[in-house]
Amino acid sequence: MKFVQGSLILLFVLLTATVSAKRISEAEKRAEVITEWMTEKLDLSTEQISKVKELNLECEKEIDRLTAEKAGFPCMQAVRDSLLKKEIDFKKILTKEQLYNYIKLKCELKEQLKKNFKNLHT
Repeated sequence: MKFVQGSLILLFVLLTATVSAKRISEAEKRAEVITEWMTEKLDLSTEQISKVKELNLECEKEIDRLTAEKAGFPCMQAVRDSLLKKEIDFKKILTKEQLYNYIKLKCELKEQLKKNFKNLHT
């Protein structure tokens, strides 16, 4: 009986670790896609790429944590705050021109996503 209990506990721990690893993995994937997009669109230097990648990963992990802990409007507010903090931190990494282009491109992408979403529901 103790063997079965121990095996079940071990199985639970392994499954929990696998789920946690998957979340981190998804955050890493999202951070990588965002970093690649920024590198391509903003012509980042090698030094900027490493800093942007680190910041994107930190933010994506924070978003995963927030969405696991919160729900509804409080979750959306917390995620928004995290993204705003990331943009403030970008000011320390990007040139003024790169930051301007980032904000412009991000707004264009957001508008395109809205149009695509609207087209799905018409």
